[in-house]
Amino acid sequence: MRLYLLSLLVLTAAACEPKASTESGPAETQAQAEEPAKPVLATPLARDLDRICNAEEQSGALDEIPSARAQHVGIWLATNLESQDGRSLSVELVQLPPEERIARLKAVLAEQSMSADCEILATW
Repeated sequence: MRLYLLSLLVLTAAACEPKASTESGPAETQAQAEEPAKPVLATPLARDLDRICNAEEQSGALDEIPSARAQHVGIWLATNLESQDGRSLSVELVQLPPEERIARLKAVLAEQSMSADCEILATW
């Protein structure tokens, strides 16, 4: 668990610049058209909260062996969180004990009027 927290803290803190957007090609457009519509996340923080909540799935960490998932998630979050608020929250969460981390993330989700149905909570 300490390795997970340390990896996430170091990698998230290192991500100072938001990821540059890229244009999607025809194959990506086709794949996106076949996926069910997701709710529009209007703010960068809301999008970052979605990324944090679904980091294991969105990063591909579920395809990794369990002992490598935390590092995979940390690297992915460091390169994919787009707002300073999201990066700061990620660093803050890593420093909290699991019970406080869960409560803090649920509180931020509520502040943003987002569902507390957050997959990462089960991992913590």
